[in-house]
Amino acid sequence: MPSLKELLARREALQQELEQARQQEADRTLREIVAKMREYKITLQEVVGTKAHVRMVPPAANAKYRDPATGATWSGRGRVPNWIADKNRDDFLIQPSLFRS
Repeated sequence: MPSLKELLARREALQQELEQARQQEADRTLREIVAKMREYKITLQEVVGTKAHVRMVPPAANAKYRDPATGATWSGRGRVPNWIADKNRDDFLIQPSLFRS
């Protein structure tokens, strides 16, 4: 019966062989795909599409409330901070500046 050390060495060797075989198959498949694309004059844009699928991230909301003790702000969206929870939110409203810079 082989020892644990020998079995681990075999497993490592097999994993390396598997990775090499996977890479060779992937390379061969890619060459075949490129050859077919050339044969049928298919562009990369046709394969992947002309528009990238970009997930739109909504812009950050402006601060609407400010904690006078710490200066922490909250936009009024999402989880309510402890400093404003169960309090009148009007007391924490940020007043719009009379003068714009």
